[in-house]
Amino acid sequence: MSRSATFDRQMLETAFSEIDAVHRSLPEATLSTLAAEVVTRVANNLRFAVQPDMVPCLDEIDMLCNALLSDDPHAATAFIENVQTKGSSYETLCLLYLTVAARRLGEWWDNDDVSFYRVTVAAGRIYAILRILRMERPIGVPDMQRAAAFASVPGENHTLGITIASDLARERGWDIDLFVGLTHDALVETLEQRQPALIGLSASGRRSMPALTRLIVALRISNPNARILVCGQIAAANLALVGLTGADAAAHDFQGAIGHMERLLDLPTGRLI
Repeated sequence: MSRSATFDRQMLETAFSEIDAVHRSLPEATLSTLAAEVVTRVANNLRFAVQPDMVPCLDEIDMLCNALLSDDPHAATAFIENVQTKGSSYETLCLLYLTVAARRLGEWWDNDDVSFYRVTVAAGRIYAILRILRMERPIGVPDMQRAAAFASVPGENHTLGITIASDLARERGWDIDLFVGLTHDALVETLEQRQPALIGLSASGRRSMPALTRLIVALRISNPNARILVCGQIAAANLALVGLTGADAAAHDFQGAIGHMERLLDLPTGRLI
């Protein structure tokens, strides 16, 4: 619990701008789904025993919520910086302050104390903070070699491609767990239990974008250490998947995917004999 939570202020504010741009481009139904995903999963993400003196007071949480809801994105940045000056660890910041704030926002949303629009803004900023803290957090190279989980995005009917890709990867020495046909919640729960170092997600086209984005949002919260690779025809659709969804890489063909897999796990390239 001793890792310090550090981030680059400019990087965080850039992430806020990106999230706001995405926010303006998505339909209301998709925004609502993504906001609910962030708020619900972060609110239930406290997984360590909390010492009484670590628990932020209600006034602090209300201040954080109001900063996240503010028209001024600098307000949330300033609050996070202030918490960090007190020596808060990554776990304290991500799994305590943001967890309790997400619960509070959920209550305000349920009670209609804040508008739908403002909650989606706040949820996007929570997601941006988690993404940036994850990038700044030291993450060691996984112990396992050439192991990954492949999954089709929920709702996908075309799973032959990812099945073939799994077989081809196994021929190259990869240990692949393949998941197809699972619902969103079942897939997230399964991957959360297994905690693979690398997750490959297959989607066939633009129509899968809402389900793909929702899935990556959930996995960024449930599997914060995982590298996420998007594969399939959607990767050839010029949708800026890496920036838009938070994926680490995207590839539309098998050779490109294998190259990204080896790079993301910092492995030597080339086929295993």
